[in-house]
Amino acid sequence: MSAPFALTKIQPPRLRPGLIARPLLEGQLAVALGTARLVLVSAPAGFGKTAAITRQLALLPEGTAVAWIAADPDDDLTRVAACLVAALDPYDLPWRTSPDALVAAQDGTRPPRQALVAELLNALASAEVPAGVIVLDDAHRIEDPAVFEFLDALVGQMPPNWCVLVASRSDPPLALAKLRALGDLAEVRQEQLRFGHEEIHALARTASRDVTDAEVRALTDRTQGWAVGLRLALSQSLQAAGGPGGNLRDRHVFDYLASEVLGGLDPDLRTFLLRCAVLPVLSPSRCAVVSGDPLAARRLDEVERRGLFVSVRGADGAGETTLCLHDLFRDFLEDRLQAEHADELPALLRRAADTEPDPAHRVAWLTRAGAWDEAEAVLYQLGPSMLASGAVLPLRRLLAQFPADRRERSARLNHLLGLCAWAHWDLLPMCAALERAATLHATEDRPADAQRALVLLVLGMTAGGVLARSAALLEPLRRRPLDAWVEAVAHQADSWHALAHSRMHSVAPALERMMDLLETQDDPALWLQCVPLASFVGLPGVAGPVRRYIDGALRRTVPDTPSPLRVLAMALQGALQLWQGDTATALDTLRSVEDDCRWLNNPPNLSGYLGSFSALALAVSGEHGAALAAARTGLTSLDDDRTSGRRTVWLGHMTFFHARVAGMLDDDESFRTIAAQLAAHHNPDEREIFLRERATLPARLAALDGDWPRAAALYAGALVDEEALEMYGQAVEVRVRFVQALLMNGQVRDAALALRPVFDRVAADGEAGAVRFAGPRALRTVANADWKGLMSLEDIARLRRWAGQPDRAAATPMAHTLSARERDVLARMAAGDSNKLIARAFDLSPHTVKRHVANILDKLQVASRGQAAARYLETPSSHVWKNPGDDARQSG
Repeated sequence: MSAPFALTKIQPPRLRPGLIARPLLEGQLAVALGTARLVLVSAPAGFGKTAAITRQLALLPEGTAVAWIAADPDDDLTRVAACLVAALDPYDLPWRTSPDALVAAQDGTRPPRQALVAELLNALASAEVPAGVIVLDDAHRIEDPAVFEFLDALVGQMPPNWCVLVASRSDPPLALAKLRALGDLAEVRQEQLRFGHEEIHALARTASRDVTDAEVRALTDRTQGWAVGLRLALSQSLQAAGGPGGNLRDRHVFDYLASEVLGGLDPDLRTFLLRCAVLPVLSPSRCAVVSGDPLAARRLDEVERRGLFVSVRGADGAGETTLCLHDLFRDFLEDRLQAEHADELPALLRRAADTEPDPAHRVAWLTRAGAWDEAEAVLYQLGPSMLASGAVLPLRRLLAQFPADRRERSARLNHLLGLCAWAHWDLLPMCAALERAATLHATEDRPADAQRALVLLVLGMTAGGVLARSAALLEPLRRRPLDAWVEAVAHQADSWHALAHSRMHSVAPALERMMDLLETQDDPALWLQCVPLASFVGLPGVAGPVRRYIDGALRRTVPDTPSPLRVLAMALQGALQLWQGDTATALDTLRSVEDDCRWLNNPPNLSGYLGSFSALALAVSGEHGAALAAARTGLTSLDDDRTSGRRTVWLGHMTFFHARVAGMLDDDESFRTIAAQLAAHHNPDEREIFLRERATLPARLAALDGDWPRAAALYAGALVDEEALEMYGQAVEVRVRFVQALLMNGQVRDAALALRPVFDRVAADGEAGAVRFAGPRALRTVANADWKGLMSLEDIARLRRWAGQPDRAAATPMAHTLSARERDVLARMAAGDSNKLIARAFDLSPHTVKRHVANILDKLQVASRGQAAARYLETPSSHVWKNPGDDARQSG
């Protein structure tokens, strides 16, 4: 994935020719960087802050890590954090969670910011560098308070060999007083940055001027040691600088720049500079388009040769060397452009937008130009991909740049607002925005967009329990011609409605129709949208379309690289393995998915989805604490304050699932506690399907009380509506528990008849896993019963296999052995290879290598790459690291 910023943002400026040594200032900065957690360089424009810092970085001891970030006015925490991660990438920090996922999770709230800070601090502390400096230049440009909250948290716990350096025209909103009191703040201000007499002499010599002490005193009086003032004065004759124009401190610097700098330029170069002032970074190709000047490359060479207040940055994404205008000079040029060519500004901004490689920045250019229709069109195309990558907050911020009245009356902006809410399952605002979008799309004669908004509205209403209205909207939609995208989602909605109304046998046909269309589409975002619900697994006939979904989704993702779509597909794979009775393989698959989910920072939608399957698999394996913890993830997700409309609908269902897991573990105390919580749960609008699934609760409690006649009667009553019990395999489980109750009453013949449908179903679909959901106590009772000749020896043997001991060895939460690929990566780490070299050796992406390194560190329980390498070198024999089953399969 390409960086969401210009690479020049993380490249320190090149050292300019003519920079002089400043021993006193350099000594102060060296001490500050070696002793303080935060170094603040604060002074108005033109005091040489960036030049002083750039020179100081060049003087740092060899091996010191430097992460440079040049701030821009539209930077938010997401972009600043992305820049920081990219700037640190050359140092192979031992991330344990994907930094990209942590960055994408930033939504303006405190928890994801804390998670980012914690992971970053751990990675910095374990980095194998002697020291490191994180530089944020031009911090005064940043308006997002979350950036400074992030920096405060980071600086407060900085490892002793790292520090943060902030350069700004004014003091940033950080906890400076606290840091000052603790001795953790070093400050470099105007007084330290002013040029002294000897330094002015040295500066004059670099300008090929020989000045007397009297002239230096005159320059000092006029400029007060101000770097830009000195440079301007020395660029002219000293006589002119002190002549009729007056001294620099008495005249507005913009006037001076207009008369002494801009006024002395060739008219073509002057026009070129004014037009290109809209660009933050100057490259030949962009400047040629924006200015309309075919000689742009030559003009930039002239600007650099004249030293017109620019710094040279490295190559941009196109490989062109770029120049960055000094803030003060760019402000001046923009001021002159507005005064002299205001009528050209909208066209210049549009050209800047046309040459902008980052679509999000392109939207910002167009909004500045007042090109609202174009900005809307670009953002409407960009929005879904931003959401697929998790960039919800950046999309919201781009939407906020549009006038409020336009947001209210625009179909496309409302559509995007609805998608933003959908990304967090914020159902109430989602439905409101999508309903407005559908109406406005229809008014603006965009029927295809109206249908897309409408079908997503149907899904949102269904998820929120508004079933009658969502069905009423879906029915007329199905009578119109639909494109493949809309029709696939409409079939998805059919499957949701079938489940909601307990028509379990109708789910599979709807999924088959959805898959027929989905397999013709390659858009990963659509595949992610159409993921089958976790509660579909185990329903009659569903295994076939779910396998089709898994195969198609995996073909449309990058192997060996975690992504939301891949995590969901592999979680479904593990669930099918569980239902097929292969618990050990299911746990192996789900553990791998758990690794990937953790690497992606455990997004609530993924961890909740995975949690259901993991809870069942762990319960079958007898892993008590882990199973109950996994079951609680669904409940925890309902408390996410980014969502609305979910807790009321789903609380009863999630609580009952938690109780079922306790019952599978034969944990009677936990089951009673959770059952009491359910009894206290009153929701007058409870969905019928959730009431029906809980119909077994009285029977389960009667069985715990030993009242077997009542338990048998209650189970028999619940099984009258057996189809309503199908979610998560409860129908098979309840039938086994019913048989247990009959046997405890001595009703052996009735028990044999009641058990026959279980054998028939397993024979038909091959899914024996749900039988073990009844728990070991019930299964032992059924398997060890005296069937008095009413059960065949083959069926009795099958029961005893189902009642076998849980596979505890396979249920270890984290495998301490490494996969084949992880062993390969570890061997390369031990040889001293960087992540980039390892990626090249195995034809992997650097992101995938980072994930393998994280898994290795977790499994070996070490903090750094060096510790892992040392462990490997102690025992390099491959069999020590071998994972059972590697000979049969190659792990990615």
